[in-house]
Amino acid sequence: MKLKMWNVLWMVLLLAACSPQTEYTDALPKDASVVVSMDLQSMARKAGLEGERSRKVTDKLTQLLKGGLEGDAALLAEKMVNDPAESGLSFTDKVYLFVTPHANAFGVVAKVGDEGKLEDLLEVLKQEQIASDLKEESGCQWAQLRQALCAFNNGTFLLMQHKSGDVESIKGSLLSLMRQKEGEGFSALPGFVQLTATGNDIASTIDLSVLPDQWTTPLRMGLPGDIRLEDIKYLITANFENGGLVVHSQSLTQNAKVQAFYKEMDKVTSPLQGKYMDYFPANTLAWMGGRVHGQTFYDMICQNPTIRRALENPVLPVDVERIFSSIEGDYGMGYLSAATGEFLMYADVTNAAFLETFEELRPLLALTGGEVSLYDTAENQYALKTYDAIYWFGVKGKLFYVTNRRELAEEAGRTYGVSVGTRPWASEAKHNRMFASVNLSKLRADINEHPYLLAPLGSQQAAMVFKAILDQCDTMNAGMEDWSKGSLVIRMKDKQTNPLRLIVQMLESL
Repeated sequence: MKLKMWNVLWMVLLLAACSPQTEYTDALPKDASVVVSMDLQSMARKAGLEGERSRKVTDKLTQLLKGGLEGDAALLAEKMVNDPAESGLSFTDKVYLFVTPHANAFGVVAKVGDEGKLEDLLEVLKQEQIASDLKEESGCQWAQLRQALCAFNNGTFLLMQHKSGDVESIKGSLLSLMRQKEGEGFSALPGFVQLTATGNDIASTIDLSVLPDQWTTPLRMGLPGDIRLEDIKYLITANFENGGLVVHSQSLTQNAKVQAFYKEMDKVTSPLQGKYMDYFPANTLAWMGGRVHGQTFYDMICQNPTIRRALENPVLPVDVERIFSSIEGDYGMGYLSAATGEFLMYADVTNAAFLETFEELRPLLALTGGEVSLYDTAENQYALKTYDAIYWFGVKGKLFYVTNRRELAEEAGRTYGVSVGTRPWASEAKHNRMFASVNLSKLRADINEHPYLLAPLGSQQAAMVFKAILDQCDTMNAGMEDWSKGSLVIRMKDKQTNPLRLIVQMLESL
C-alpha cells in the first residue's frame, strides 16, 4: 500500500468526536529530547471538514489511496478514509511524536481504539509486503514495517524508527517502552503537564541536545562550560487562527546557571527603537533588527575560557574587543532580493576609530597571494575582496554599514518615505529585543520573475506546491521579547479564513 504523507494528513484530519486521554501516554520515553502533542480533532474542525466539504475531500482521498490497490487493500483504504477508526487507532485522541536524545530515533504514540481492526490493517500491510508477521513478546504484539517497528497492547500503539534504519537497534527500546507503567515515562514529568495544558493545536517540549552541533555552537557562546544542552528546555506551541499561524516559545529551563545566563543576556540587549526601519524600502524581502550593547556582549562571551583564549590570541591580528566595544545601539539588516542576493546592514557605533584595527589585517591577507585583499575605497570605507565576492564596509558619522553592492555603500544612510517602517508589523517589532520579518509576497514576485529560484526544491510537483502556499501568504514575522520567550507568526493574505481551510481548498482543486 503506497501512502503519501500528505494523503495520510488529510485522512487523520477527517475526525468528528473527542474522547478522554488515557494511559497510552505512559509509553512516551522519559528522556525524550522532543515530545510533540497534536490535537487532530481541533485541526479538523478548523479545516471545516464537515458536511458536504467532508464528503468531497473523502471522495478525493478515496481515489488517491485506492490507486493501484485491489481486493482487501482497496476495501480497507476506502473504509479508513470514510472512518479513520477503521485503522484501529483513535485519532480523536491526541497523537504524540517524540525524538530520543541526540535525534537517534523517533517515534509515534497513539491510542488503540480497536485491536482487531489494527490487526486487520497490519495483515493488509503484510499482503502489500510492507509489514512482517505479528509476533508476541514482552506482553505486546509487534511487527516490522520496513525500517520501522510497531507494537501495541492494552490500548497503546507505538511506532519507532532509528535514524540509521537499523531495526534491531531499537527493538529493545520499543519493548521496554511498551512495558512502562504510570509514573515511569515522560507523562510523569512536569513537562508533560505543561504540554497538555496549553490548549493549542500543536504543542512541543524540546531540549537543545536534539539540534545539530553546527546550530548549537553559536548558542553556547558565553554559557558556562559545565552546562549540558539537555538542561536548556523550551515549550513551543502552535495554533491555527483565522488569518494565520501563531507559534510561541517559552523557556522551561530549571537549571539555575542557565537562568542566570538568560539574565546576563538580557543585559546585552534591549528593546529595539526601530531606527533602521526607515533605511530600507518597504518591498525589502527580509529585514532583521535589534539593539545590542557591544562591550557587555564581549564581556559576557569572554566568561567562557575557550572563547576568551581564542579572542585574546596574539596570533589574531584584529583587536576584537575594540570592534565590539564600538557597537552601541540599534542594528538593522535587509536582504533585498532573492534573485540578486544583495544585502545591507547598519549598526550604531560610538565612532569610526575602530576601523584602524582592520589595517592590521593587511600583512595576513598578503599571504593569500591576492586571493583575499583589503583596500581603501573612500574615507572610512574599505572593500574586502574574497574568492568570489566583494564586501564594502565603513562608517559615516556614527553609522556603520556593510553591503555586497558598491552602489549601496556609496549611498549608505539613505532613508525611504515608503519604508519597512510603514509595514503593518513595524510597531509590533519595537516590543522585541530582536525581530525579523520575511515579505512572502515579495518572495513570490521574485520567483515569478526568476523561476530558477525553485530549482533547489528538486521537482516540479514540489515547486507547484510551494508556489501555491506562497500565493496565500503575506508575511512571516519572528520576535524575541527576551531570552526566555519568543514568537513566530505567519500571516495570510485572507485575514478572515483559517489557513487549514485554505489547505483543504488546495486539496479539493487537485
